[in-house]
Amino acid sequence: MSEAGQAVILVGGRGTRLGALTDTTPKPLLPVAGRPFLSHMVERLARQGFRDILLLTGYLAVQFDPFRAEWQDRGVRVTCRTEPEPAGTGGALRLALPDLAPGFLLLNGDSIFDIDLTAFTLPMLPIGIDGRLALRAVPTADRYGVVTLDQGRVTGFREKGGVTGPGLINAGIYYLRRDVAAMLPPGFCSLETDLFPRLAGAGRLEGRLQEAYFLDIGIPSDFARAQKDFDRGGLAFLP
Repeated sequence: MSEAGQAVILVGGRGTRLGALTDTTPKPLLPVAGRPFLSHMVERLARQGFRDILLLTGYLAVQFDPFRAEWQDRGVRVTCRTEPEPAGTGGALRLALPDLAPGFLLLNGDSIFDIDLTAFTLPMLPIGIDGRLALRAVPTADRYGVVTLDQGRVTGFREKGGVTGPGLINAGIYYLRRDVAAMLPPGFCSLETDLFPRLAGAGRLEGRLQEAYFLDIGIPSDFARAQKDFDRGGLAFLP
């Protein structure tokens, strides 16, 4: 398969909601069906043509070295950019600015949204648009917060806690221009609070509603669910 572009994965967080499971292992490297959760993600990316992978590491960063070497041996270029201290999702991306392609796919390292990733990056972002978010409709949005959408443009965000009932959520997959990383403030910052609302307010953020399997391993019950939804041979989503 031909190259589909660069995929950047946020893997630097502490993963405190999983308790002792992440005391000695970064959340994306926790075993799911016999191998690291991140391995399932990278395999899926490689199958869709993304063979240039940039990991934005932080917590226990050295543990990603064997993972990187394994995938290098399998023909996937994996590099790491490590934050010297916790920088948040936005700070990690800003630090990676020299490594970013002009347009790149960005993914959270603790969730799977089983969409066609190559198709998500098409067409190229038009003039006046700096990013595209993958959105998913859920029956209960209180855990995630809500995204508001109007004719394909993201118009705002409502934070989790105080949100009840169904809604559209940010599914943790983005297609962004490199220039947006330079818009982030130095130091600790968040994509979700310091960048995306700003882009949405300027009318520069697309949202694409997708229907597909979704799993976020950030809490113990969903981490346990992941063990059932994956098999040792790769992605095996249940109906």
